Amino acid sequence: PAIVLLFCLILEHQVLHALVTPQIPRSLAHRKITAAESPLFVLNAQAVKSLDGGRSKGQQGKAQINTTAINDGYDFGPPDLDSMRARAGVLRTSILQKQIELQELERQILCCSRGASSYTDESFLHNTLNSASFTFTKLAASTNVLFRKLSRVKNQEGPRNRKWKSVGDYVQYQTRTGIRIVKGLVDNPERLSHLVDPETPSLVPHVPAILTRLDKLEDHVAPILERVLNNHRHLASIEPYLDEIMERFDDIEPHLPWILEHVDALAPYTGLLLKHIDELLIYADADAHEMSKGTRYDLAEQLLPFLEYYVSKLDVVGPHLPLLRPHVPLLLKHNRIAKVSPHIDRLFARGYSDLSASANMDVLLFWFGWTLRIPGLPRLFFALPWSPRIVSILANRLPKRFVRGYCCDVSCTVDDNYGSLWNKLSKT
Repeated sequence: PAIVLLFCLILEHQVLHALVTPQIPRSLAHRKITAAESPLFVLNAQAVKSLDGGRSKGQQGKAQINTTAINDGYDFGPPDLDSMRARAGVLRTSILQKQIELQELERQILCCSRGASSYTDESFLHNTLNSASFTFTKLAASTNVLFRKLSRVKNQEGPRNRKWKSVGDYVQYQTRTGIRIVKGLVDNPERLSHLVDPETPSLVPHVPAILTRLDKLEDHVAPILERVLNNHRHLASIEPYLDEIMERFDDIEPHLPWILEHVDALAPYTGLLLKHIDELLIYADADAHEMSKGTRYDLAEQLLPFLEYYVSKLDVVGPHLPLLRPHVPLLLKHNRIAKVSPHIDRLFARGYSDLSASANMDVLLFWFGWTLRIPGLPRLFFALPWSPRIVSILANRLPKRFVRGYCCDVSCTVDDNYGSLWNKLSKT
């Protein structure tokens, strides 16, 4: 009798559940609703997750089924406006806090750039003179870029400057290029609309430096206006370093299409990346065996997800980047780079004084790459105070013949002056 009674209760529960729960067609029951198909579902789900964190999984599942049914044409009730309004309020508060933080950082940047007096409340005349002095300093730096370029053209320094017969020939060509750029803007009014950016006036002091590279910039004017300006707010991060960019533009320009494609990720770190431009340019091109998608930037795109972490460690990792370049495919294998990245400052803690870890990374991965698959073991090892010294000893003493074969006696070395003339932005 107990079994019969239990069976009756279960049957009664199933019948009541079938009567209460709305029926969804079988063809739609397992269809995945995307954000594009159901923006209301995404917003409502975020509001529920943010405000009703204690709701049980069963209730969340029921809410998801009901919302799916609504978006498939089965309207069983109005949306939860209270939850959506609450979520909107949370987002407004978060945005306001970030805006306050941004304003504070911008004031500190202004203070450090123009001097401590600009951070305090001074008279209007004093602030105007201070701003004019700061603008004149940038104009002088930009003019120096122009004079250095003219000097290199006059002295025929480097293959890029030998194609001009004289300085006059160079100036005439740049003038014709500037006229073509202006004509292109007039013929395409939509490009002029991209100049509506709050930071556009900051380009004026950099005009002399920009004029030196008009022949290189001509093919990139449209994507620059669309992706850097056009109210994307990237110019505030790029403008302080624009003179240095123009100085090294011969090296940067071949990679400019890829840079503009990923400008959202790269622009905030312009200064840090430019500081280590020589090492980073080594990673710009992928070899044939490193191309997973058949493009020259396959390697760079695989490393791009780790940019935010490494960019703050470039001063530590920078000396090791040239020696580490041949071993990057091994680091990408089995996603080893994701497991090593949190400990990169400890791995290369000895800086310029000891480059053995990066020069022999293939040897270390051959013998100890398996340890990266053990959860917690890398973190435990690098927590040891003497772990950098242990890595150095292992990198120098472990057998290399199993890894490099007949090339085991070949080693990557650098002279004693490595780094002293590295990353000089004024180089010709």
